[in-house]
Amino acid sequence: MPKSPALEQKDFARTALIEATSKSKVGNFIEVFEEGEGVATYLFENNQKGYVGWRWSVTIFQADPSEAATVSEILLMPGPDSLVAPDWVPWSERLADYKALQLELEKQAALDAEDAEEADDADDSDDDIDADADSDEEVEDSVEESTEADLAVADLEEGENAEDDSEDTGRKPPRFLRRRKGFKIKKARGKGKNPQD
Repeated sequence: MPKSPALEQKDFARTALIEATSKSKVGNFIEVFEEGEGVATYLFENNQKGYVGWRWSVTIFQADPSEAATVSEILLMPGPDSLVAPDWVPWSERLADYKALQLELEKQAALDAEDAEEADDADDSDDDIDADADSDEEVEDSVEESTEADLAVADLEEGENAEDDSEDTGRKPPRFLRRRKGFKIKKARGKGKNPQD
């Protein structure tokens, strides 16, 4: 059974490939594609590390069987199971995608900030309610204390004796007496009098 002209050039393609690369990088013959008009492409396995599944492609041209064949090109091509880079995307499209992503992230950050503010407002309103309740309790306590203090003060007469007594004990006079004394001093200064009189 005679070989096809394409298969007859297989050894020639392999020899050309080994000369272009090295024998260690060239594996077994895979298949041949007859492309017409004297052109045939031969595929060989690639043995290089890092190129698993890739193939060597050797294209041979022979216009007439009586003429010598010539090598058109030698390529390393990916096979069906080889790892390849993703498809090229124009810069304008990548930039548009990036800008859209940034815009989406800004919107999300704004929504997160609004949620945080609403949570803070809710916490503040709860704190205000608690503070109002606390202040109401404090007012009630202070009213009770002031009522008791007013009853105790009603028994005392305001005058120098109370101040003298407080100086004798080494304590400051009560706050209400100090306030009243301060009020009298301010009132006297406003009328142009000596506060000690």
